[in-house]
Amino acid sequence: MVKKMKLAISLVLICVFLFLMASGTLKASEKNEDEEINLEGQWKVTDYLASTAETDRDDFYEHFLGRSIIIEPNRIIKSLGRWGDGVFSHKMEEDVAYQYRTVVTETVSGMVYADSLGDKWCRKYAGQDITVITFAMPESTKNYKETVFVVTEDGETLCWYLGNIYYMERYREAATDLKKKALYGEWKVKRLVSYRDGWLGRNDRFREYQEENGGYFYPLSYLGYTVRIGINSMELYGGGKLLENLRMDGYDSRLVNKYEYQNEKKIHDELGLTNEEIQVFDGNPPDALDAVLDGEIVAVSDTEVIIRIYQGWYLLEKKENTEH
Repeated sequence: MVKKMKLAISLVLICVFLFLMASGTLKASEKNEDEEINLEGQWKVTDYLASTAETDRDDFYEHFLGRSIIIEPNRIIKSLGRWGDGVFSHKMEEDVAYQYRTVVTETVSGMVYADSLGDKWCRKYAGQDITVITFAMPESTKNYKETVFVVTEDGETLCWYLGNIYYMERYREAATDLKKKALYGEWKVKRLVSYRDGWLGRNDRFREYQEENGGYFYPLSYLGYTVRIGINSMELYGGGKLLENLRMDGYDSRLVNKYEYQNEKKIHDELGLTNEEIQVFDGNPPDALDAVLDGEIVAVSDTEVIIRIYQGWYLLEKKENTEH
């Protein structure tokens, strides 16, 4: 969770927790030796599926993309837990940690959410038996008395944030020995990894935003764009047009402490990686001060990297047969 993770839990706790948790995997849910689903670990909210909101005006799902969730024995920590005192306002409460008393697991028909989530849900899951896992709070808890997760027949794990339901994945281990040659080619902007600190959102409930706190940043607008990485350039394409061409002076590779890097770059919800050290390629652009791109690349694998685009960090997926 977030660069401010140190405020929520100490680095010692994080290190211990990373040691104990299962290694990252795209199939999010895991089972213990008793064949019970185990959700303990660090999670990243990846994609939006559906909402109970009746209109787009009431739906502010982009606020929860890229968020981090930690599930520990008897405690859940969310990077964004609630607005104010349970009333929608411009004050958001970050890094909310709360205790849960009981965990209830039940298998139900996917039709249970048909009325509330509509066609997007029904097309995928109405015909499945899904597992609903409810973490119930103590009776004295004023807000969020329960947190609900859903596991599908294929092992996909979904979480609820207010009236929206999202996919989530476990933090994953990243490569730290990627070769520069693997960077070159065309990449698709796949999903948001994290906002930059201070982003308040675009929903009209937040009326006082300005450009400096992200008021003009709409994270979904970059999804599906193409990033072309060459030996001496990084280019961003959208809508069939070249939007930015950042000149480079080659790429230097270095290993850096993940927490220090996230803090320095003001990455609000971490990068979703389990490593203590991460590999960063720096393109050394001569002038990136006002650029949408900054010329830095965080290695994940041969086919995935993370870069900053404006006020967000995005996971890129390499297109096939595009090496330069």
